[in-house]
Amino acid sequence: MFRRSERPDVAALRARFLANREKVRSWIGAWDCPEVEWPEFAEIPLPWVVRRADERMWLERHAPFLDEYGWILEARPVAQGISQVAAHWQFGEGHRFDRLDIEFRSVADPPYLAEKLALAAHAADLSGWREEDLPGVYAWLFEGIDSRPMGEMVRGQQRSGFILFQLTRWPHSRTEINVRLRMTLTDTAMDGTPLTSTGETPPA
Repeated sequence: MFRRSERPDVAALRARFLANREKVRSWIGAWDCPEVEWPEFAEIPLPWVVRRADERMWLERHAPFLDEYGWILEARPVAQGISQVAAHWQFGEGHRFDRLDIEFRSVADPPYLAEKLALAAHAADLSGWREEDLPGVYAWLFEGIDSRPMGEMVRGQQRSGFILFQLTRWPHSRTEINVRLRMTLTDTAMDGTPLTSTGETPPA
């Protein structure tokens, strides 16, 4: 543990942690998915387990210096046809966003799944996300989820601005499929070309 005199940026690091925590908390409410209910939000991220009475002390002493942490959110489905919805927000060194994984298990309904995952990406509002990106992300998700027989696995990736989307679809049972969408940040196009400051591929 560093002493405060050795780390004058402690307050700034703590503020980054708090901003990440609030982003995850607010995402739950911003994602338009009334088909599930979310449990009470855990103030302390994984892998730590802290008594409620000790949360303030943990925030003061440990939160600024975390190298890796995240929140695994598991919802309770309240609509027929959905058996699992979960999300994993992960942050790394310096409290930088690392990745967001969203997983659905439901009956095979490509338009519905594409819509919900696209809305989840919209609610996440990651760096560089633009509202006009939503239709394109939905179209790509729908094409991928519906591209092959539901008993087969599908993988694909697509970039929108600074966000790299990775889609995986695989069968769970005779009637259900799993769909996982991973979002990370990137500063290069799919061919490795550096992106412009606005997240575009520079002209040839």
